[in-house]
Amino acid sequence: MSVLAPSRLRGLTPGGSSRSPVRLATRLSLVLVAAMAGAAIAATSAVHASPAGPSRSCEVSTAQTYTVAAGESWFQIAQRVGVPAAELLQANDATVDSTIYPGDVLCLPAGANAPAAGSRGSSCGSAGAGSYTVVKDDSWFGIANDVGARMASLLDANHATAETGLQPGDVLCLPAGATVTAAAGMPKSVKIEVLPLQGPCGFGDTWRDARGNGRRHEGVDLIAAAGKYVYAVVDGVLTRRAWDQPGRLAGNGWWLTSADGSGTYFFYAHLYAFAPGLKVGSHVKAGQIIGFVGTTGSSSTSHLHFEIHPNGGDPINPYSTIKSMGGCNNGTAYRQPDGWVPDTAGVDVG
Repeated sequence: MSVLAPSRLRGLTPGGSSRSPVRLATRLSLVLVAAMAGAAIAATSAVHASPAGPSRSCEVSTAQTYTVAAGESWFQIAQRVGVPAAELLQANDATVDSTIYPGDVLCLPAGANAPAAGSRGSSCGSAGAGSYTVVKDDSWFGIANDVGARMASLLDANHATAETGLQPGDVLCLPAGATVTAAAGMPKSVKIEVLPLQGPCGFGDTWRDARGNGRRHEGVDLIAAAGKYVYAVVDGVLTRRAWDQPGRLAGNGWWLTSADGSGTYFFYAHLYAFAPGLKVGSHVKAGQIIGFVGTTGSSSTSHLHFEIHPNGGDPINPYSTIKSMGGCNNGTAYRQPDGWVPDTAGVDVG
């Protein structure tokens, strides 16, 4: 605060000015207020110019802190330090809508285990079955279904509730017995050009249902009359064929690899027979007949077992892909590459 010089004060004294004492006092008050305001602004600037630190003091002087890294969320941090997200938020007077930035220092609640410096990996316990990285449109129920675990077990493994939000990139701990069947970042659906089966047909979501010998169902079963046409769902190449033999679960089957270069392939099983003229290496068009519905292999009713393997990896649940397109082709049979339009009767298997 600046100090007024004596020469300037003379004009403010009763003997040196015609101004009244009231006016003098008012002027001095205004000068003091302005000076104090300037000092406050300077102090505020000094605070904002100080090095970054915790936005608030942790309630206990011995409490641990955590420095936010790029891309981290409240839930991800809570999972890494082993506490419920609600407790972490409470310790920082925050809500799920509070934004955090790289470099922010958070207070950790009692019982938290701060990771070692430089460690940013998942802190899943050794008793679990590994981790899962959340992708777009994931949900607790969907993830539990994908990994073959009870939703309650998945929530417990992550100190979470059904209301805990998920963000792409969050790393979840999987409970014992869970199995990751789709790689992190793998799409949840794959676009197909036509439906795989001549209708009418029936189907349901039986993804990951239990099968014999501890197996899980990794496709969708399209129930249809024996002999109905089975179609290539995309342009591609028939890269592998399975023949019906004793002990072969799939019976007659085709592997169709997409022509788009992604490595995505589709598996067809339990065929009655293969379409004439096709072999491994044959190029086929979307809608081309590649076989006929049957009951070969481990099957007690005529149906097509259909799988989708994005990018050549583990299978994903094909139910949503099939359902979004209607399940099976109930209209005019697809025109064949040579121009033939087959009837809708299929093959008589007697």
